[in-house]
Amino acid sequence: MRIRIFGKAFSYMGAVFCLLSLAWAADSVVESRWAAEPVRVDGVATDWIQAVMGQQKNLSIEYAFENDARNLYGVLVFKDPRYLSSVEMTGITLYFGPAGKKQKDFGVRFRRKNATADELIGMLEKQGQALTEERRAEIKAKPMYFLFEAEAVNKKGDIIPPPETLGNADPPVFRISRGQDGSMVYEFRVPLASREVHPAGVGSGPGESIKLGFEWGGMTKEMRAAMMGGEGMPDQSRVSDEDARGERAENESAGSSPSLARSAQGPKQYSFWVDLKLAQAPTQ
Repeated sequence: MRIRIFGKAFSYMGAVFCLLSLAWAADSVVESRWAAEPVRVDGVATDWIQAVMGQQKNLSIEYAFENDARNLYGVLVFKDPRYLSSVEMTGITLYFGPAGKKQKDFGVRFRRKNATADELIGMLEKQGQALTEERRAEIKAKPMYFLFEAEAVNKKGDIIPPPETLGNADPPVFRISRGQDGSMVYEFRVPLASREVHPAGVGSGPGESIKLGFEWGGMTKEMRAAMMGGEGMPDQSRVSDEDARGERAENESAGSSPSLARSAQGPKQYSFWVDLKLAQAPTQ
């Protein structure tokens, strides 16, 4: 009799656990909002005021997504500069794959780079743009530029070059801005087209579910080579003052030297994943 009672109790507990698991799974899915018109990607978070922001509390990040039939749009708001790590050097890589699977076979890397006027002219000419002398002079009037690179990459981080003739897809883009409260905003767009149409394509459509992963920080190949050669960290890769103070406090509380900890491990790498349900066009 006692065995039967225990059996019923365990069956009941198992049923409750299954129900709770389903509820937790449902809560973990983020829903994209339908974009009635294409989102202007300019790095300004005020465009997302009406969006329901999700939160990655461990990293003090807020995020939201929108999509239409062609593109997925997203915004990441870093509330705490400590978690930006070496993002200026590594950029942010967005991985996407089937629902429920953390897949890093390919993704899109968003990275802002500094370029001189001459470097910018060389890049534009390499892309096939014919620059007049007037346009060259206009570019050279400003010594430095920010370039916002959005490139498809494989699992090793190598760039996947786009085909000479792209299909019917918009290329990925992103922009950055800093808020008055010190937060950093990353806003992006990636095409929903298949990878056969564009190497940066998500390969899903409205109403479908996908898995998104965001990764940044750590060290690039160039940074590792510099450390192995005894050159130390490049100046551009150093984290913000807020990050340095935060790491210093953590290391001192642990009784270690912040300079030794930094040289031994380098900047921290961060990542998080989101299950996303793409929105469908509202019915008329």
